[in-house]
Parts: sequence; C-alpha cells; structure tokens
Amino acid sequence: MNRTKNSIKKDVYAEYGLQFKSDKVFCDPLGIWVSEMIPVGTNTKVGNAGTWSLYHGDELLTIDMFGPKTRELMEIANINAIKASCPLHCKDCYCDNGNYRFDGTKRSLMLKLILATYHIDWLERAIKACIKANNIKKIRIHAAGDFFSDEYIDMWKRIVNEFSTSIFWTYTKNNYALEQFQGIDNLFITPSVTPAGFNFGTCSEILYKYNKLISLGYKVHICACGTPIEKELDIHCATCEHGCKSVGNECDFVLFIKHSTKDYKAGKNDPKEFELVCNIVRNQNN
Repeated sequence: MNRTKNSIKKDVYAEYGLQFKSDKVFCDPLGIWVSEMIPVGTNTKVGNAGTWSLYHGDELLTIDMFGPKTRELMEIANINAIKASCPLHCKDCYCDNGNYRFDGTKRSLMLKLILATYHIDWLERAIKACIKANNIKKIRIHAAGDFFSDEYIDMWKRIVNEFSTSIFWTYTKNNYALEQFQGIDNLFITPSVTPAGFNFGTCSEILYKYNKLISLGYKVHICACGTPIEKELDIHCATCEHGCKSVGNECDFVLFIKHSTKDYKAGKNDPKEFELVCNIVRNQNN
C-alpha cells in the first residue's frame, strides 16, 4: 500500500517528538497548530529555496503596536512586549514595506520571534523536522531579522551541522555571529556592514561604496538582483554560484542595489549610475 506524502511527513515529525496533521504542526508551548517553520518557494528573489524569518524593528515590540491577528497571538503567548531580533529600522529596509506591512505577515514573524526567544528547544526540533520531512536542500536564514542571542546562534549551528548536505546562507550585522559561523562549509554568511557603511543603497550609493571599498583594498561583488543581468541569466539566490557564497574566499563584501521599496526602483532615479553598476555586474562572475 502506497503511503501518502503527509503520512510520511507525520512519521518524520514524530521522530522529533512533534505532532503533524494536514500541513500543520502542533506547537505544544502555545497550544496551537502552526504552519511548518521553513516555507519553500515563497520568495521570488530567493527562488526555489526555504526561507526563515523573524520579526525585526524597534528594540521593544509592544502589543499595542499591532493589528488583531498579531495581538491575539501575543495574548495566547501571554506576553505584552518582546525584544526584536534586529533593533534597527534601516532607511528603506524592505522589511518595512510590501507584504511585511500586513498583519498576517507580522503575526507569522512574531510567532517565530516568540518561539526563538522563549521556546527554542521546541523551535529547533520543528525546524529540523521540517527540513528532513520536506528534503529542503537550500535555505536562507533571515529574509527578515538577525541573530539576536547566543542561544539562537547555537541553535542554528546545530541545525546547519546536522543537515550537512543542505546549503544555508544568511546576512548579519552581528559580528559575533560572523565569527561563530566561520569554518562551516555548508553555511555562507555575509556581513551587512562594511567600512563604507551598510551593504545596500541606490545605484549612486552603491558606486560610492564599491569604489571606496576597492580603494581600501577589499574584493567586492555587486549582486545582480535588480539588474537586466538577473533576468538574462535567470539568477536567483538559490542558483547563484558567486556573490554571497564567495565571501571569505573570492570576495570580502557583497553589495545590494535598493530596488523594491515604495519610493525607489532600480535605475529610475539615477539611470546613469544604474548603467555603470550594470556594467560592473556584467564584467564580474555573476
């Protein structure tokens, strides 16, 4: 008798002491059914890969800052305030725009922040079970959020080491996290802060950062995302063989073009600089 996909996944979750039913996992600490921890294929830029995110933003998130769905979750968790995973609101951060503005998205990110802060043992088992049950081979850690505690960093080190045949990549402002993940072959970590400032900006800003870093002797890669090159070569994070994966080996920093915020499209406000950036991208390993 052929077993269904869900019945096989149910057995995998059971290996980690978890209940699985109809694409949902029972979250024992909160007493509710939740979605699997690592969704796959939900981020266009990332491509066909799993994505993990946390709520970012102000250093202290209070229940009165949110809509009804997120408030209900915080009430279930019996918390009125929680420290965010990334206390910065960088100018034009995409985590403050698009779908991230919706209450449903905020609830999902808040759930993961609550679990990572107060119920990390359950969270670790749920992430591991999800990766194994779905055979996820490529995972981006933190489309939103950052490494916010030693316990959280240690959790990801254990996960990455257990799934040594999967590829993980991430970006961080946390220097301690940069140090802790060095030497792990299947995890690629990119610093979000460079000697020329944050690693993203308009094309004008990217040119300044690029030239400044080159003049300081650093090896720099500009991500093709947001340029015609990306479309020509169908480049997504999950398929890119350079950039983030080259940090520490072929390059020191990766720079990202700001291109999908509410008031800026790549090349719209600085077309000459955009073409210069595209020329750099064309002549590097994409």
